[in-house]
Amino acid sequence: MNTVLILIALGLLPGCANGQKIKRLEGRVSQLVDQTTKSEKAEQRSFNELESIGDQVVPYLVGHLADVRPLAAREIRFNNKWSDAFEGVRHYAPVTVHDALAAILNQITGKNFVFVYNGASPQDREENRRKWVEWCRTTYPDKREICNGEE
Repeated sequence: MNTVLILIALGLLPGCANGQKIKRLEGRVSQLVDQTTKSEKAEQRSFNELESIGDQVVPYLVGHLADVRPLAAREIRFNNKWSDAFEGVRHYAPVTVHDALAAILNQITGKNFVFVYNGASPQDREENRRKWVEWCRTTYPDKREICNGEE
């Protein structure tokens, strides 16, 4: 009987560890998104770290697209990683957290729905958010709630 209980517990441990890793990533993404509104230096550092996390950060970024707080600085830049790029560095002037996160999502995924990277109307941002959520829910079905911003 004890052997069975130990085997069951060992089988559950990887799921618990994975759940903790997800919670840490959610928390870290939220911290980094918040830092984009604090100072110019913290903003660029946060953008760089968010981009460096890669594909696994995508649902969490989509979940934050409702954030329209003003950025600390209206500048974001990325090394252009696309083979057909005509410039080495991409520069944008986002106004809100949403605008910048959309640019990071484009940098990571290559996807673009509504061009908001240099600022946009509230309607354009909402349309962009809606399309990203739809794409995210299809691409990451196990993270549907996160894509919706329901962490």
